[in-house]
Amino acid sequence: MPINKLFGGNLPIMEQALNLRYERQGLIQSNIANMETPGYTSQDFPFTKAMESAMQGSGALSKTHAGHLELDPVDAGISREFSKEKRPVDLDEEMLKLSENQLMYEIAAKIIGKKMDAMKYAIDEGGK
Repeated sequence: MPINKLFGGNLPIMEQALNLRYERQGLIQSNIANMETPGYTSQDFPFTKAMESAMQGSGALSKTHAGHLELDPVDAGISREFSKEKRPVDLDEEMLKLSENQLMYEIAAKIIGKKMDAMKYAIDEGGK
């Protein structure tokens, strides 16, 4: 049985959520790092819209040959649709986004961890 069917199909969705949260974390950190750069505007992408497109498989790069290398999620995110709003970086807003994104990343990681703990428990207790 494929592992993605084992948890009702939620594992690939959670994996996508973690990848998008990782990518967004890099953007927010970049905004903070470039806050005082003249002419720099804040960059972000709508997480909900990005998650919907990831779940539908649109925008994802596919490997056409087994020898092709995997792309880093941040590098792959260069083609992501960013918000059209061009405004200077507000440190308070970026710190709020950073905290929210980190919290949501931790929640998704804990959900995956709990599913794996349940699997381990079933395997360990099933053998007794």
